[in-house]
Amino acid sequence: MRPVRVQLAHIGPGPLKRHRSHADGIGMTEASAIPAAGAAALAAAGMRELTADERGHLDRLRGHLAASGAPVATVAGLGDLLQAAHAAWVTTPAGQRPDPSPMITSIAVGVGDLIRASAPAARWVLHVDGPSASPALLSTDGSAAVVPFADVRRRWADGAARADERAAGGHGPTDQAQPDPTEVEGDAAWLERYVSAAASHLAAAEAAPAAPEPHEPAVDVQDHVRDHVPAPRPPVPDEHAWEPEHAYAAPDHPVEPAPDTAPRGRRATHARGAAELPDEPVVRYRTPGELPYVPSVDAQNLALRALDRGLTHAISDGPAPFALRDDGTNVHVKWFHADNDEALGLAERWVADGIGLRAAIGWVVPLDDDAAAHLPGLGAVPPDDTAASLGADHAVVVLASDSRMPGMVVAHRFSSGARTGAAGCPIGEPVVVGPCPTVL
Repeated sequence: MRPVRVQLAHIGPGPLKRHRSHADGIGMTEASAIPAAGAAALAAAGMRELTADERGHLDRLRGHLAASGAPVATVAGLGDLLQAAHAAWVTTPAGQRPDPSPMITSIAVGVGDLIRASAPAARWVLHVDGPSASPALLSTDGSAAVVPFADVRRRWADGAARADERAAGGHGPTDQAQPDPTEVEGDAAWLERYVSAAASHLAAAEAAPAAPEPHEPAVDVQDHVRDHVPAPRPPVPDEHAWEPEHAYAAPDHPVEPAPDTAPRGRRATHARGAAELPDEPVVRYRTPGELPYVPSVDAQNLALRALDRGLTHAISDGPAPFALRDDGTNVHVKWFHADNDEALGLAERWVADGIGLRAAIGWVVPLDDDAAAHLPGLGAVPPDDTAASLGADHAVVVLASDSRMPGMVVAHRFSSGARTGAAGCPIGEPVVVGPCPTVL
């Protein structure tokens, strides 16, 4: 799932290039260096927030970097370390070279931290829209990103390739065994240019004026369902909340999975009279960018966080309706263990009674034999033969929105193990079901 407008910059030795590319052509291996995050692995704009384990992994890389003894808190010191390590590696015979990934990733986190020192509003995220995942820095409004892990690896690979090519062109065995270290002598200067250009790229996004928030008159929720298609509103920087999450503990008596626990009709009451609306063709959405109103990056991230929470709880403890409320500092989580209709009503009241910038409400629905589910008034989880063959029998459904703005409905299938006899597990990827009225 990815929203529009992110400008991902791969910053090379030439002018700054801004494009919407994947990390194409880069032999990245950061996916193995960063712990997997299950259902949270997909996020808006090809980015998602780091998990606690991933933040800890970056901290460990910082520890490895500091242990080098080099003055890595300065651009010059880190540039000298990169150049020295690179030169030592390329002059080692090809068959004896160690895996450079630990050195590359340690230097890359130092590069990112130097960029953040000049663009402090940027934050570490995980870039997942490519052949492998890689830590990245994202501007506050989500419109600009840089990928230091991928770019340092590209620089390392390019320098090594040039040195090996020159060695292969030598006229004697000695020449072939000793690549020229001068091929990487520009690393320190390259890193200085890179940090400056990357920080400017992110700072420019922060300096761009935010479009004024349109005033939405109070309307009936049913009007949103039938008629209202508002103009998209860009995310507002002050609304971003990416501090550590504080969650309420779940009760000790989870609801056991049962075919009739899902509130198939409950959400129809969220839009009064939705059950009486005439049947319409079901629109299939592939990404949030195809919705009539594109939710902010933060609302999309909250939806994915809610899916992850809902999947984990449903598989380990049993399904239960829940709600998340982002107050701009923390994301609060509440589980409701009661009759489903009653629990969802409590979730709606809990969201409405608090102060928040955005919110999400989730619950579990059973799936048909073809892994589909009809959500009255909201759309449908479409059939999926592959998911059905893997035992998908339930799905977590989440409604998420910014305050007073239209939102989105997403779902993620999972297997409870009832059809397969195996342990429960998520199936496939998140699905964009469609738009919904505001949750908060």
